[in-house]
Amino acid sequence: MIIITWQAVVFFILLQLAILLKYYRETAKYHVEMKELRNNYSTMLSQKKSSEVRVGKIGENLAPFLSAWPYNPSTFRFLGHPVDGIQFTKDEIIFIEIKTGKSKLTKSQRLARDLVNAGKVSFATFRVNEDGAALIREDIEDL
Repeated sequence: MIIITWQAVVFFILLQLAILLKYYRETAKYHVEMKELRNNYSTMLSQKKSSEVRVGKIGENLAPFLSAWPYNPSTFRFLGHPVDGIQFTKDEIIFIEIKTGKSKLTKSQRLARDLVNAGKVSFATFRVNEDGAALIREDIEDL
C-alpha cells in the first residue's frame, strides 16, 4: 500500500502549476508575436492599397496622352467622379472610366454605365442672370 504524504501532493501540484505557468508564458509570447504579425500585415496591406491608388491616379492622368489613346487628348475633359472623364468627338460624347491593373467598376460607375446604356442621358442649361437662376432641361426631341 502506497502512502502519499501531503508534502508529495503539494510537490506534484506545484510541479503541475510550474508546467502550466511555463506553457502560459510561451502562449502569451506567441500571442504577442501574432499581434505584431497582424499589425505588420495590416500596415503592409494599407501601404499596398495606397500604392495602388497612387498608380491608378497616375494612370488616369496619363492615359489620354499615351499613344494607344484612340481619341484626341485635347478634347478629353477630366471629371474625377463617378467617371474619370468625357471624351468629345465629332460624332459622339463618350464617358470614359480609366482603370489600371485588375481594378473593377465601382457601384456608382456601374450605375452611370447602365444609365448611359439605357439612353437615360439628357442635356440641361443652368441659366443665371439678374432675375435669378433656372435649370432648363432640353430633351432630345426639343433639339
